[in-house]
Amino acid sequence: MDNDYEARITELTRKGAIDKVKFMENLRVKVMPSQLEKIKQGDKSVLPELFLPKWVTWDFLQLWAAQYRTDGEGRKCVLCANKNEVGIDFDEKFICNHCFMRIKHIDQKMVE
Repeated sequence: MDNDYEARITELTRKGAIDKVKFMENLRVKVMPSQLEKIKQGDKSVLPELFLPKWVTWDFLQLWAAQYRTDGEGRKCVLCANKNEVGIDFDEKFICNHCFMRIKHIDQKMVE
């Protein structure tokens, strides 16, 4: 299923629809975990909440959602390599909340 999503992204890139590719890459920031879970379950009632462009079909949205884990295992942090459910995506990399807060604290000390 991941390959289908990647194939679609590659096709959009090949056609020069870079704005659409960027939209899909940044969609994770706009979709709440509960909405992501509904998409994975096939619950179309989430569609009105998302305000998606017309070119994002339900099938494409489900392919996109399939690449994210929501089973409580979490994602691997690029800084500490621990798995965590809470964190942020920065430059397409996951940073757990603990590492993010440490960086933020160090940054604040440098400003002072």
